[in-house]
Amino acid sequence: MQRLATRARTTCPECGHSNHPDAPRCDACGHRGAGTALPPAPPLIVRRDRPLVYLGIGAVAAIAFTLTPLLKYMGWFLSSLVHEAGHCAAAWTMGCPSIPAIRLDGHAAAVHGEQSKVFAAVVFLGLAYYAWRRRSIPLGALALAHPVLAFTGARDWFFLLAGHLSEIAFGGVFFWRALVGGFTQSRPERVAYGACAWYLVLGNVWLSGGLMFSESVRQWYRGSGSFGLTNDYLRLANSLHVGVGAVAFLMLLVAFAALPVAWRFALRTAR
Repeated sequence: MQRLATRARTTCPECGHSNHPDAPRCDACGHRGAGTALPPAPPLIVRRDRPLVYLGIGAVAAIAFTLTPLLKYMGWFLSSLVHEAGHCAAAWTMGCPSIPAIRLDGHAAAVHGEQSKVFAAVVFLGLAYYAWRRRSIPLGALALAHPVLAFTGARDWFFLLAGHLSEIAFGGVFFWRALVGGFTQSRPERVAYGACAWYLVLGNVWLSGGLMFSESVRQWYRGSGSFGLTNDYLRLANSLHVGVGAVAFLMLLVAFAALPVAWRFALRTAR
């Protein structure tokens, strides 16, 4: 058996043809040294990937984040950081300088200044140029939508929605990373992504559902604005002259779409 193993045919490094181990050249392409013994190929490892397990464990961890005082504070800080970063990113994209403020006693806000039309125009030109270079239809649509958002009253609406949209978007990205394996392919990393995703998305589901169906949640929301400010959905509802439940219903649909969209992207990534 030992002799049989050492006399096994070898593969040419140039064309992949199988040759006798003593052959000075490849029989197919003539490459010299084709018969030189090559290191054995690593065994094929078939991974039994179960992404739903990581999402399930992540959901349990998200509940722990919600119910445990210290972990709940960590979750609040994560959602506040993502929320206010979304506000600031939207404001800067519209040409309005903005900075976030997060206080450790439970207050967070982002305030933007007056718009610089020159800066907004530069952002539009950058989007249009990048969309043209990449030949990207989604980027082209975003570039076309930018002037409508930046130079009309929709600018403030977009700013008010951007905080919760950022939470849901980050939740979707975390779902996607949990499904495809993260950066290290490790189980703890995937569970952590799943926990963060559920925490962000379910927090928005709870808020939207409460604003639609619970008077106690609506009362709490009216009086819980950070730094004495009015919360985003109330300001948006007043600006649009609709009830806060209508705004909450729209955002509830967006939150429900986070996991299916992430799943779709995960399937595309796996191809």
